[in-house]
Amino acid sequence: MEVSLSSMEITLTVAFVCFFLGGITAWIFLRKRAQKTTQTPTPRDAPEHAPKHAPKSTQKSVQETPQAQQIPTQAATQAPIEALGPAQGPAQAQQAEPPQPHAPTWHERLVQGLRRTHGQIFRSLDEVLLSKDAKVTRKDIFNTLFEALVQADVGVTTSELLVEKVRTKLPAADSTNFDAIRKLLKEEILALLNSGNNVPSTIESNTNNPHVVLVVGVNGVGKTTTTGKLAYKAKLRGEDVAIGAADTFRAAAVDQLRIWAERAEAAFVQLKPGSDPASVAFESVKIAKAQGKKLCLIDTAGRLHNRNDLMAELAKVRRVIGKEITDAPHEVLLVIDATTGQNALQQARVFREIVNITGIVLTKLDGTAKGGIAIAVVNELKIPIRYIGVGETVEDLEPFSSAEFVDALFEN
Repeated sequence: MEVSLSSMEITLTVAFVCFFLGGITAWIFLRKRAQKTTQTPTPRDAPEHAPKHAPKSTQKSVQETPQAQQIPTQAATQAPIEALGPAQGPAQAQQAEPPQPHAPTWHERLVQGLRRTHGQIFRSLDEVLLSKDAKVTRKDIFNTLFEALVQADVGVTTSELLVEKVRTKLPAADSTNFDAIRKLLKEEILALLNSGNNVPSTIESNTNNPHVVLVVGVNGVGKTTTTGKLAYKAKLRGEDVAIGAADTFRAAAVDQLRIWAERAEAAFVQLKPGSDPASVAFESVKIAKAQGKKLCLIDTAGRLHNRNDLMAELAKVRRVIGKEITDAPHEVLLVIDATTGQNALQQARVFREIVNITGIVLTKLDGTAKGGIAIAVVNELKIPIRYIGVGETVEDLEPFSSAEFVDALFEN
């Protein structure tokens, strides 16, 4: 009995396994068939599934379909290459240099540098004239103009002069005519600057001896940088230059001037720190004369805390230079910082008492709304402006032109 039961169990087990394997095999077969049925035939398979009795024209159109689809693809691939031109491919197009940015002209840099001064003068005047207030009188307009000029550091004296000239020439019918007021003001400022600025545009020597220029000014106004820029500009004109570092109490100034001398390929003269500035000036002129230099620039000390010492120092410098070249120094340029406004005017007065200032170099006009100081200096001190600076680069220092200055100041 036990044996029979064991045989039955074996039989049932074998039957169950066979049934199970058969089910799995059937499931796999059905799944493959379903996938094959739902699969979309590719263009390459299309002729195989086409009915054998299909018309030849139908079979031909099906076979030509892949070629028809390749035509726009090939055209699309060739179109960008043709657009590049016959001598330029995709690799060359990627290597093409981007357009260079526009380098601003001197006029554009000057306009930008005087932008804040322009706004200081005309902002309040615009508000009054464009308000269309019937109560605004001729007197109110000229008072506003006076205040605007003073705020731009034109100075009280010069502002009064300009306002009076405009008031005298402005017809009563044009009292509120903004364009008429601007036109007259521009003409008067230009006339004032022209009257005190009849000087050569550049520093040049007219003799066989070097043209000796003393550069003076208080510390921090850009005196040393200006000396370097003037040397570099002389090099660009084809002139040989010598530079003397007579500000012997500032080691940083000497180092900075040495760098500028290297750029300008100029002879550089310096003595040990703390040396007598007059000794440096004498050696500079002597070397410049011996080497046949056309220009000799001497950067001097700029201490105003003791006026008597400064006066004695500059007087000694002039005296020893004159021993080597009789009529030297030929020019004394005073560097003033436009951002200091009326303080710059006071500095110019002090230096004028100490040494004969022949010209002004006005720096840092790009960082201030006090550019009107240029007008005040020319009118009140009767000292011509030789150069103006609107930035740090060599290109940002240029000879002063009254017409260029006024045009830039009045440009919107």
